[in-house]
Amino acid sequence: MPAVSNTSPIFNLACIDRLALLHNQFGAIWIPGAVDTELREIPDRAIRSRVDDARTGGWLVVRPTTEADLVKLLTVDLHEGEAEAIALAVETKSDWLLRDEREGREFARRLAGLY
Repeated sequence: MPAVSNTSPIFNLACIDRLALLHNQFGAIWIPGAVDTELREIPDRAIRSRVDDARTGGWLVVRPTTEADLVKLLTVDLHEGEAEAIALAVETKSDWLLRDEREGREFARRLAGLY
């Protein structure tokens, strides 16, 4: 099962030209629409190019979530990309959710106990 990721892990590894570490560790990475939008808006051309190469390589895959109610609930406390990533991980029962913010980790832990 692919890992689901929020924006920051992908962006941060792309900044240091180590994005391939995700591919090596997890194979495929699924991202929701809001994360895809954030990654497409990266102002630095070289970083954005690395992310585009991962998409073109077929291992960074946009997979929208259908859990609109959960996203709406989560966006009360989290930004949209993180809320969608958590919802996608719940929906797909992913073994891995990559995120870096403490609040998001706490929400994900609580949700993992519910599903």
